[in-house]
Amino acid sequence: MTVTAHMENNDPVGAALVRTATRFRQLAARRRLRDAEVEEIALLFANAAHLLAYTEGNQRHLGPSRPLHSSWQRLFADPETDVALLALLESSMCTKDAAERTRRELLSWLGERARSRETPTIAQVVAGYRQAQDALDCVDEAQAALLERIGLRTRGAAPAAVFSKAVGTMAEPSTREKLVHAWEAVRARNTGPVLEQLDEVLRIRREQARTAGTCSVVEQTLVRSAVDEAQAAAFIDAYLERAVEGTARLATRIRETVGAAQHPLAHFNAYARTVVGEATLPTFPLDGCLDYLSVVTQESLGIDLTPLASDRQCEHLVLGTNGGRVIGVASFDLIRTPPSGSGVMPGAGPVNAAARADRTGISVTLPEARVLCRYQYDVQGRPVVTFASLHSMLHEFGHVVNHWLLGRHAPSDTGLDYLPIERIEDLSSWFEKWAYHPRLAEHLQLSAKDTAGLEICTRVKKLEFRSADLDRAVVAALDFEVHRQESGGYADSFRRLERDFQLGGLCRLGSVAGFLMSPLCRAYPGASFAYLWGAAFGAQAFAPWMRTGPGGRAPAWTDRSLDSCFDPDAPSETPELDPLFRFYNVSYDASGEPCL
Repeated sequence: MTVTAHMENNDPVGAALVRTATRFRQLAARRRLRDAEVEEIALLFANAAHLLAYTEGNQRHLGPSRPLHSSWQRLFADPETDVALLALLESSMCTKDAAERTRRELLSWLGERARSRETPTIAQVVAGYRQAQDALDCVDEAQAALLERIGLRTRGAAPAAVFSKAVGTMAEPSTREKLVHAWEAVRARNTGPVLEQLDEVLRIRREQARTAGTCSVVEQTLVRSAVDEAQAAAFIDAYLERAVEGTARLATRIRETVGAAQHPLAHFNAYARTVVGEATLPTFPLDGCLDYLSVVTQESLGIDLTPLASDRQCEHLVLGTNGGRVIGVASFDLIRTPPSGSGVMPGAGPVNAAARADRTGISVTLPEARVLCRYQYDVQGRPVVTFASLHSMLHEFGHVVNHWLLGRHAPSDTGLDYLPIERIEDLSSWFEKWAYHPRLAEHLQLSAKDTAGLEICTRVKKLEFRSADLDRAVVAALDFEVHRQESGGYADSFRRLERDFQLGGLCRLGSVAGFLMSPLCRAYPGASFAYLWGAAFGAQAFAPWMRTGPGGRAPAWTDRSLDSCFDPDAPSETPELDPLFRFYNVSYDASGEPCL
C-alpha cells in the first residue's frame, strides 16, 4: 500500500454525515419500503451513529463534537421525519423474517424516541453533563494556571499532558514531589463542583427510573445487556481486587525506583523513563503499518482490504470483502502530529463516491466507518507513526470490523449499542493485541536496533495499561455502584469502595471524575465495566494467536472464538482474568527483572 500523507482544512465527518442523510431522506420519502430498504434504513442510522461516536471519541484530534452532534440531531433525530418514518414503516410489511425483525425494531426504537421527547429528563441530563463539563474545564484552567506560574506553558495542550511530560523529565525527586503535591492540591480544591453536577444528573436518572417502575438505573441499562446484575457485579469486584493488588506492587516499584513518597502513580512518567533508559524509541513506516493491518485482517479473519481511489490525499480508503462478498468501507483519516497553527488538525475529506463506484461497481449502501491515524514525518520526509498511534489504529479498526460483520444492524442514537453493551470493546481489544505480536517486527523488516526499541515500546505500553488499570476499575465500580443504589452520591460510593477494597490512596475521586462523563457513561449509566470486560476478553481470545501468529492458525471463524463479537443474540460468557493479567505482567525495567 502506498499512502501520501497530507492534510487539508475540511470537515470530512460532517460531509460523510450529510451524504448518509441524503440517502436516508430519499428512502424516508418512499410510499412503501421493500425488505432491503428497511434494512438499509437501519444501516444508515448505524452508520450515522458510528460517525457520531467516532467524533466524540476523538475530540482531542478532530475538534469539539458539538457541531457534528447538532447536525446529527437535525438530520437524523428530527421529530417530523420520525413521525413520517413511523407511518411509512407501519404501512410496510416485510416478506423475510430478518427484515421484518428489523422493521419491528425500528418501530419500537422510533416510538421510544418519540416518548422520550415528551419528558424533560433527557434534556435535563444533557444540561447536567454540560455543566459538569464546564466545571471540569475550570479544573483544567486552574491546573494550567499552576503550570504557568512555574514556567510551564501549555500552549493549547491539555494541562495533564504537560504535567505528565514535566514529571517525566524531572530528575530530582524532591522537586518532582513538590509539583505532584501542588497539582493534586489544585485538583482537590476544584473538583467539588464537578461532583455536585454529576450528583444532580444521578438524581435525575434515579427519578426517571422510579417513574418508569424499575428498581434502579442499572436495571434499565442492563436491558441492553446479556448479563444480569449479579454477574456484572461479580466480574467488577473480581477485577477490582486484582487491579488493587497489581497497582500496589507497581506503586512500590515506582517508589523504590524514582523516590516518590506520596501519590507514586503520579510519578509514572519518571518511572517509565527508567524503562526506556538511553534508548531512542523508533517510529514505524505508515505504509508498512497499514499493510501489516491488512495482512493480519486477511489471515486472521479472512477479510481482504482493497485500496480505493480517493480525491483527498489525507485519506486512505479501503473496501472490505469476505469470500468475494463486499462487507464495508473504511476511511483512515490521516492526522499529522504534532498539530500546528490552531492546535487541531482536521480529519480526512469526504469519500469520493464516483471513484468508489468506478473501483467497485457498487452503488448500494454499505457499512461505513472511520479510523483515526496520527502520523508525523521522519528526518527523511517519510510519513511514520509511533507505537502508540499504531496501537490506537489497530484498536479502532477492530470497531470497524465489528461494524462490517454484524449479523444485523440495529438503529442507534449513540453508536455504542450494536452488541450487548458489555461486549462492545471485545473485538477492538483483541485487535489491538497485534501491536505486541513478534510478527510486527518481521513484517516491517526492522533493524536489530529498532526491534530492540519496539520491545521497549511494548513494555512501556503495558506499564501504562497497568498504571491506569485501577482508575479504570474504580470508574467501572463507581459507575455501577451509584446507579444500582437508590440514594447517596459519588463521594459516598467512593468511600465505600475505599473501605471495602482497601484502595489505600492508590486512587482518588478527583483523578477519575472526568472519566465518569465518558460517552459510554452518559449513554448507558452503570455500563462502563464494558472496558474491563473487553480488556479481559481480548487477552483471553488472543492468547492462542500470540503463540502462533496469523499464518499459524486457521482463520478465527473456523474455531468460533470470536463469534460473540458479531452475533448480538449470542450469550455473554464472563471472560477469565488470568490471561489479561498475564499479558500485562511481563514488562521489565532497566534491570531486566519482572516489574510486577
